[in-house]
Amino acid sequence: MPPADAILAQELPGLEREIPLAPLCAYRVGGPAEYLFAARETELLRHAVIVGRELGLPVTVLGRATNVLVSDDGLRGLVVLTRNEKTTVKDELATAGAGTTLPVLVATLVERGLGGLEFAGNIPGSVGGAVVGNAGAYGHAVADVLVNAKLLAGPETVTAAPGEIGFGYRTSSLKTTRTTVLLEATFALHEGMRSAMLQEIARDAELRRSKHPLEYASCGSYFKNPSPERPAARLIEEAGLKGLRVGRAEVSDKHANFLVALPGAGAADIRRLADEVRRRVLDRFGVRLEEEVTLLGFD
Repeated sequence: MPPADAILAQELPGLEREIPLAPLCAYRVGGPAEYLFAARETELLRHAVIVGRELGLPVTVLGRATNVLVSDDGLRGLVVLTRNEKTTVKDELATAGAGTTLPVLVATLVERGLGGLEFAGNIPGSVGGAVVGNAGAYGHAVADVLVNAKLLAGPETVTAAPGEIGFGYRTSSLKTTRTTVLLEATFALHEGMRSAMLQEIARDAELRRSKHPLEYASCGSYFKNPSPERPAARLIEEAGLKGLRVGRAEVSDKHANFLVALPGAGAADIRRLADEVRRRVLDRFGVRLEEEVTLLGFD
C-alpha cells in the first residue's frame, strides 16, 4: 500500500505539510499541522474527512478557529479547513456551507431584507463553528433559528433536526463528541427592514468595540458563564484578577473573561493563565469555571 503522503496528495489536490496553524487561529498561537487541506466545496470537505479516517489518521476539522486554542506542539494527522462558502436562499430559508463566515452570511441576508440572524452579525467565525458551539449573543443563539444540519456521521451523510443535535448553552453534542462533522446548515428567516437590521448590527459592533479588548489576539470569552446571574467575567473581576499575567498571556483590564495573547505569547502561556484563573475563582467562590474555548493538541 502506498504511504499516506502519496494517497493524500493524490486524493486531496493542494494538500500541504507542516504548515503553522498560528496565522489561521484567532489567538495567533499554535504549532504546525502535519497535513493541511482547505476544502472549498462541501463534497471535498466530506471526501477529505473520509480519506483521512480511512488512512487511520487523526482528523481535525477547523473553521476560522475563533474559539479554539491549538497547542504549541501543533496537530498530528490531517487538519481540514472548512472553506465551503456557498450559500443558497429560497423563500425564507438559507442554506450555508460550514465554511461561510457569519458576518458575510448575515450581511448577505440583510441585503435581501431577511432577518433572524442579526445577533450573529458581529460574531467572528464560521457557520460550522457557530452551530457546533451554539454561538449566540444577547439572549439569542444559533439553535433558535436552525432548521436542520447536514452532517457527516461515520461514512454516511445525514440530515439532523435541532432536537437531534443536543444543543446546550454554548455547546452541542457535535462539540462534545467531535466525531460527526457539520457540512452545511439551514436557517429559518423572516422579512425585516434592512435599515433597522443594519442599525442593530452597527450598535452591536460599537458595543463590542467599547467593551472588548479587540487590540489583542483572543478567542473572545474564554470561560462559559456559570449562570446568567454569575457571569464568568464578574467572578474573575471580583477575584481581583484583571491584569493578571502569566508569561505573555493576560487577563484583560477591559473585560475579565478575555484572556488575551500579548506579542510573543504561546499556547502554553494562555493555558497556564486559564488554569490559574480557574484555581483562584474556585478558591474564592467555590465555582469551577469551564472552558468555552475548545482545546486542541493538549494531553
